[in-house]
Amino acid sequence: MHLAFANTKQKLIAMGAILVIIASAIWIYITEFAAAPYNVPLQQAIGEVMAEETSHAVGRNGHVIIVSMETGQAPELKVQMEAYEKQLSLLGGITVKDRLMLDPGDNPKYRPGSGLSAKRFLKIVRKNASADAIVSFVGAPELSNEELEQMKSVPKFIAEAHSPEKFRNLLEKKILLAAIVPRYEFPAPGPRKPTTGRQWFDRYFQVLRPESLPPKQDASP
Repeated sequence: MHLAFANTKQKLIAMGAILVIIASAIWIYITEFAAAPYNVPLQQAIGEVMAEETSHAVGRNGHVIIVSMETGQAPELKVQMEAYEKQLSLLGGITVKDRLMLDPGDNPKYRPGSGLSAKRFLKIVRKNASADAIVSFVGAPELSNEELEQMKSVPKFIAEAHSPEKFRNLLEKKILLAAIVPRYEFPAPGPRKPTTGRQWFDRYFQVLRPESLPPKQDASP
């Protein structure tokens, strides 16, 4: 009887040890090998800066429309948007009226800072003319002068985007009030080894506004 009890106890101890080893292995995999394939503090900072630019453009009260894409192919967008809404709630009474999540399908142009077409943007503007701002995490469209003339009333527009030259006219006409773009002015401010989200942002991104537009590439010196 005592021998059977001792054997059972030993088996339980061995099983417990195995479970501990398995749990430790899973934890190591999650923390070391399954880490997010992107810089989380940087992505959070992008969302926070977009919220600050929204508050600067809209004021302390208003409602905004978020334009983004399904995040399965770009999980960093989920981090950006969560940080955006959290920071927005800390800055005042601006609320998110709607979230327009575009389906990229197999179109490779859709990614953080890119994908929003002129046709889609014009449609969003027409349907949300009463919004205080439209905030795009999937770029700013390249609009012709004819397309710009179609817009009688445009909510304030803030976007995470690339290729500033493609939406230069939106900035010149002050339709786009702030664009979060990859850094093109160097040296970057802050330490070479960032430790905070804002330091990461300043090293790799910057805010482009109508008043800070760089000269056209073909402009005479």
